[in-house]
Amino acid sequence: MVNIKEHIHKQPGRRLIHWFWILLLLLVYSCELEKEIEVKLPAFSSQLVGECYLEKGEKCKVFVSETDSYFDTLRFFILNDGMVRIIQGQKSDTLQNNPTLDFLEKKLYNYSSDFPLELDTNAEIILEIKDKNGRLLKGTTRFLPKPDVDSILVRYNTEKDSLAGFLIWLNDFAGQPDYYRIIMNEDSLTGGPALDFVFTDNLLDGQRFPVGTSYRFKPGVTMFIRIFHIEKTWYEYIRSISAASRANGNPFAQPATVHSSMEGGYGIFTTLNYKLYKIRL
Repeated sequence: MVNIKEHIHKQPGRRLIHWFWILLLLLVYSCELEKEIEVKLPAFSSQLVGECYLEKGEKCKVFVSETDSYFDTLRFFILNDGMVRIIQGQKSDTLQNNPTLDFLEKKLYNYSSDFPLELDTNAEIILEIKDKNGRLLKGTTRFLPKPDVDSILVRYNTEKDSLAGFLIWLNDFAGQPDYYRIIMNEDSLTGGPALDFVFTDNLLDGQRFPVGTSYRFKPGVTMFIRIFHIEKTWYEYIRSISAASRANGNPFAQPATVHSSMEGGYGIFTTLNYKLYKIRL
């Protein structure tokens, strides 16, 4: 006679042993499927990199470096033996190798002018960078009109936590694509931005339109709001930097290439055209 209780208790144990041997065989078999693949990368060629933001009435500052391979060891990539010139028409100014810290934007520049340059704000401006190896990096820009800010409204979320938000009304320039950037700082311009974003006048050419924020700022804070009218090249540069930062080290992210506004290498050369507002919440 078969002991039914004994049969019921023993059967699950046999099934576990059975599945254990199947999984062990699969594990051994999968180990034999591993294969090393060698990927041959193209030869790396280092290129010049420049960064310069011209502002009316301010000294000209330029950061010059060169690209480095992602897989190379860390090295000193800043270039201090080049020639940097600002050219406008028949006039040119040569910048000196003079390391300068920009505490407002938290940036380092290794070339700068001794005094603010006398520039025609209506004409094209050229930045030219040459190094001892004959490489040439060149960019062009011009000053844009400052943004036409209609009004800035402060709104409070009285139903929940009394946090404040902003509604900024802009009058867009008609007949052309326009690009904007808004940076908001709390209590000090030298601190990290509480909000920083770019946008376009897509479908809103020549119209008055609002740009709003969420309820995120605490009462009692002093807000510094900078509203920029920017070039398309700077708009694309900012967006590509953000995309590259998100993609770095993420195997599931879409590969991103940093947009450059300069010829002969990489970098950004543009002007700062903005209005600054100080608002106490």
